[in-house]
Amino acid sequence: MTDLDRVQELVTRSRAATRVSGSLAVLTPPVLFEAIARARADLRLVMREPRTGGVVVVVFNQGEPTMVFSPGDGRSIGELLLAAGHIDHATLTTWVQERPQTPASLARQVRDRTSLEPAEVQRLLDFQARVRLLDALVWREGFFELQDYRGGNETAFRLELPNLASLVVRAEARGASLPRLLARLPAPPVNTLVRRRRGGQRPTEGLEASIFAALDEPLLIPQLVAKLLVDDDLIIDAALRLADRKVLVLQPRVELSADEGDEVAVDPRLAGLLRQVLDRYRGPGSAQGVAALWVVLVSASPNDAADLVAHLGGEPGEVMLPGDTTARTGFASRTLRLAPDARLRLLALRPDNLSRGALEGVLARCDAVALVRVGGTDDEVQRLQELGRLAEGSGAGWRPLTLGLDLGSGLRPWGDFPDAVLGIREWREREAGWIVERVLEGLLAAASCRAAQRP
Repeated sequence: MTDLDRVQELVTRSRAATRVSGSLAVLTPPVLFEAIARARADLRLVMREPRTGGVVVVVFNQGEPTMVFSPGDGRSIGELLLAAGHIDHATLTTWVQERPQTPASLARQVRDRTSLEPAEVQRLLDFQARVRLLDALVWREGFFELQDYRGGNETAFRLELPNLASLVVRAEARGASLPRLLARLPAPPVNTLVRRRRGGQRPTEGLEASIFAALDEPLLIPQLVAKLLVDDDLIIDAALRLADRKVLVLQPRVELSADEGDEVAVDPRLAGLLRQVLDRYRGPGSAQGVAALWVVLVSASPNDAADLVAHLGGEPGEVMLPGDTTARTGFASRTLRLAPDARLRLLALRPDNLSRGALEGVLARCDAVALVRVGGTDDEVQRLQELGRLAEGSGAGWRPLTLGLDLGSGLRPWGDFPDAVLGIREWREREAGWIVERVLEGLLAAASCRAAQRP
């Protein structure tokens, strides 16, 4: 019996494992984690939450999480180090460029580029994994996939995390308090600047004292979180209390204080086109309720896919700090709301910067992979087609659509063609809505091609 078989048996036998929605039994993330832990399994779990577009990939070794990956969430190790002031933008940019050729473990790379001690690196990696789990443990809708998984660098590092019961309690408390706290901020956390108020009385103990001590200069809330490695809801709650007592000032950062929601001005007809793609790809009726289409964009050149996501929906998924903001972390993400219940999730990746478990996990659960082609070299086409083949073989019984996206040119030879190919000339001069419509049309053609191949 495989590890996956043992987990499935445990889930089936657990009466507390399910809640029933109509005739469909729904497994919650805590149930999955408990079953994997009890089976002491070596597995990869991929979870996707359509309402927010969130994606989490967790690798388990002997039932214990050893890697928690959430692409485009702004909490990569490089982003946390940058926000905490342990590295600068130049170091981050160099690190991202050199990482594909670096065989050392992530923990070793962090130590080589910072002055952090091994215990501090362990705390940083533990914090990143824990806060990502706090997001995922409260999900109550979406999709998941379990696969047997062994090997890879992900299993070499041991995370030191609280037990599952403690994580669930903390996740539920954070989920209950965070919306209320965010509503009291003058701007989204990434745009809320925190500074000491002149003449304010210095707190002497607890988290409030730590926050005050960290504010030698004004900091954004994500910077405070990264410096102190404390959950965002606890940081915000303490900062608001200090502001109420006239100890701190919370103010919007002027140059970025405009609304940064995920709304985008597009033709409302696009929602219907998105639903057509889902119905053709997954089967009739699959687009009922919240219709969410998740498209991963990859390119042979590191920044091409991220540039396209930036053009379609705002700046790439980078940490926004005062001063230079040109450092690239390897991810860019954006969720476009085409209607209140229809979302297009775009995620640009640098495949060479991801571990095997992370890359395969993302490709195993996305709806489509867009192979972004900008140049005309044989090397570029070969690399894109390798990524396309990896996407098609990444999931057990799951094959994302593949769309060749030829930017700056008409149709060019591809060798092994994706499901569909789309050419867009002068794409930088086109409106975002126009390009989104073309991409959805290309995905509909890809879904139709795939449907025609079914027996």
